[in-house]
Amino acid sequence: MNIGNVTFTDRLICLSPMAGISSASFRGICCGMGASYAPTELVSARSIVYNGLSKSFRFAKIDRSREKVTCIQLFGSDPSDFEKAIDVICSDDRLKDVDIIDINMGCPVSKVIKTGAGSALMKDPALASRIVKASVNAAGRYGKPVTVKTRTGFGAADRSGPEFAKMLADSGAAAITVHGRTASQMYGGTASIEDIAKMRDAVRGYSIPFLANGDIKDGPSAKRMLDITGADGIMIGRAATGNPWIFREVRDYLDGKETKIHPSVDEKCDMLLTELKLTAEDLGEHTAVREMRKVMPHYVRGMKGAAKVKVLLCSADTIEDVRKILDSLRNGNDNGME
Repeated sequence: MNIGNVTFTDRLICLSPMAGISSASFRGICCGMGASYAPTELVSARSIVYNGLSKSFRFAKIDRSREKVTCIQLFGSDPSDFEKAIDVICSDDRLKDVDIIDINMGCPVSKVIKTGAGSALMKDPALASRIVKASVNAAGRYGKPVTVKTRTGFGAADRSGPEFAKMLADSGAAAITVHGRTASQMYGGTASIEDIAKMRDAVRGYSIPFLANGDIKDGPSAKRMLDITGADGIMIGRAATGNPWIFREVRDYLDGKETKIHPSVDEKCDMLLTELKLTAEDLGEHTAVREMRKVMPHYVRGMKGAAKVKVLLCSADTIEDVRKILDSLRNGNDNGME
C-alpha cells in the first residue's frame, strides 16, 4: 500500500495525532511496538510562517532513527500559510526528511475552531480544497505526499461527510483519515462506524488509502472497524496512551493469533520511565516531568493502589521522584494487577 511515494508492506495501523500526547518519544515507542507511522501533534502553520521553527520545533520534531515513517501535521485556515510553512519545514536540515505532511481538519477544540482551522474547515469546503491544493503544490516540490485527517461532520445534523471526503480526494489528498465523530461531539459519545463507512464509499473509486479512527481499543474493535467500513487501515488514539502495546496486540489479533498482550507491572513501570527519560532528553527534566503528569497515570491504570500513585505522580518534580513512586508501586503489586 502506498501513500504517495511512501510504501507500506504491512497493513496500516497508526497512532492518531494527539495534542500533549504525541511527543517524539512516545511516537518512537509506538512505532517500536508496531505502529506503521505516527503523525506529530498539530503544529500551527501560521506560527511557522511568522515565528520560524523556534516555537514550533518541539512539536514538529521527528526522529527517523525510531520512527518507521515520519509525518508532520499542520493546522491553519490560510492556504498561503500552509504553502510557506511546508517550504520552511522542507528546507530545514532537521525536518527536511519528513515523509508525509498531514493537514488537521478535525480538531474540535474551540481555540482552534475560532480561527477557522481544524474541523471548522468542514463548514467551508471551498477553503478546505484550496488549502489541500496549496499544500500539495508546495509539498510536491519536495516529493512529499499530503494527507488529511477529518471528522464525519461539524454539527450533529451534518451529513456532508461523504461529499467532503470526495472533495479532499479531488483536491489531491494522498490519503484520508476519518474520526467517526462530529466536531460537536468533541470526544464524547460513540464514534459512528456507519458514517465512516459512507465517507469511505464516497472515495472508493480513488486510488488512495482510507483510514478509520474512533473507539478502537483492542483487536476485536479494530477488526469490527475494518470489516464494517472497508477502510484500508486504522488510527488508534486514546487507547494507546500509556499502552503502546496495543499496536502489537491489534496486529496479532488481525493476523489470526488472537493473543491479548498483558504487560506486567514491571514492564509498564519500565516503559513509563523510558518515555519520561526520552522526553527529558528533548525538553529537559523539569519540563518533561511536568508535561508527563497527564500521561503517567495512564500507565498505572489497573494496578493495586493506582489511585494513590496517580496523585503522587502528578506532584512529582524529578525523574528520581517518579522512580521512587514506581518502586513502591512495584513492591506493593508484587507484579500483580487488580
